[in-house]
Amino acid sequence: MCFIWTCTRYLARRNPKVCVRISHPLAVLFVILTTFFFVGLQMFYVVPQLFDVGGMMYKLGWLLAIFIMYNIFGNMLACHVTNTSVESLPKDRQVAAPEEEHLWHYCDICEKLMPPRSWHCILCKCCILKRDHHCIFAATCIGHKNQRYFFWCTFFMALGTGVAWATHTIASLKYFIYSNLHSHNLPPFWLVFTLMLNTYALAAPVSLVIMQLSELGHNGALYDFNSDIYDMGLWENFKMIVGEKVLWTFLSPTVKSPLPHDGTQWKIKKADISEY
Repeated sequence: MCFIWTCTRYLARRNPKVCVRISHPLAVLFVILTTFFFVGLQMFYVVPQLFDVGGMMYKLGWLLAIFIMYNIFGNMLACHVTNTSVESLPKDRQVAAPEEEHLWHYCDICEKLMPPRSWHCILCKCCILKRDHHCIFAATCIGHKNQRYFFWCTFFMALGTGVAWATHTIASLKYFIYSNLHSHNLPPFWLVFTLMLNTYALAAPVSLVIMQLSELGHNGALYDFNSDIYDMGLWENFKMIVGEKVLWTFLSPTVKSPLPHDGTQWKIKKADISEY
């Protein structure tokens, strides 16, 4: 992940247009193909090593796989189509009220005042509300309005690869447990090889989920990662991301869950006041 992050930032700074045209479609295609590869591998080759293909467990496995795929692709699409830029605000909220001006900051590129915690993206060519980072896999910036979808997308990626890794491991160990020790019955090469691939595939989404949880702990973003002045407590921080329905958003990206505010006003922990 660090290598991908470094290469993407380097390409974005050197040539933003090339970065958008090349990295975005390749990254999205990579997620789609990788997801279908591991689901197909699991359901057609690995899971049949453990359960009867006509049994209830196999059918439940398919339901789980479909649910995870739906949430990966659904949240990724919702993340992409949700506009979280300052320009997505109503016209009257794109301009600071006189009493708010001292809290807003000036963007040299956009040449106007921007709300607190918003930052400019050279790839999106605009300022993003509570900008976290630009994600090439979602082909957009992650910010105030679409962080919910990014969080659940990475969560289900980690869940899917985690379940796949667990079944891979159990299927491999099965050969040792139920085999004759004198026959040296080892797992098939393809099973061991795909287990190694699965281990590498698991590392990326898990690291992203850990990063998101670290930010959630103090209501931060990558641009103010070390600051905890916006920390309102774990549950309130979570609501800031996923909205009023909170855990119901786990079920589907289509669940309507309004956010507590529009992303221009943020409560400050230390002073216990709101930024207005």
